[in-house]
Amino acid sequence: MKKTFAFIGQLFMLLIICKVGYYLATLLHLPIPGNVIGMILLFCLLQMKVIKVEWIELTSGFLVKHLAFFFIPISISLMTMGWLFIEFGLPLALTLGVSLIFGFIVSAWTVQKLSIRGEDKRHDSAHHNI
Repeated sequence: MKKTFAFIGQLFMLLIICKVGYYLATLLHLPIPGNVIGMILLFCLLQMKVIKVEWIELTSGFLVKHLAFFFIPISISLMTMGWLFIEFGLPLALTLGVSLIFGFIVSAWTVQKLSIRGEDKRHDSAHHNI
């Protein structure tokens, strides 16, 4: 029962952050979707330690675990839009391909930088233990 209340509380917190993102996008007339602004806001709050990971870990873990389920409605909607792919298929494919490659490069670069930083910290702590 305690876990259920924790899940609901964490979900409520995430929804509030998402709604704030939508509100900011509307208020500031930003060309960025509100949910993206909400994710950026959540990232900033986590980085500044305003929100602790433990406060959203249960719900965010559940959402990530079931992420594929949330794409079912989108996939079904896309099946009804065959004309869209016929008319704009090549530009869409090109955009998705470039985005995919760019995402891979940024992800690989980030992992490489973080792993080097982690190795440096382990190396420094090993010298301090000697």
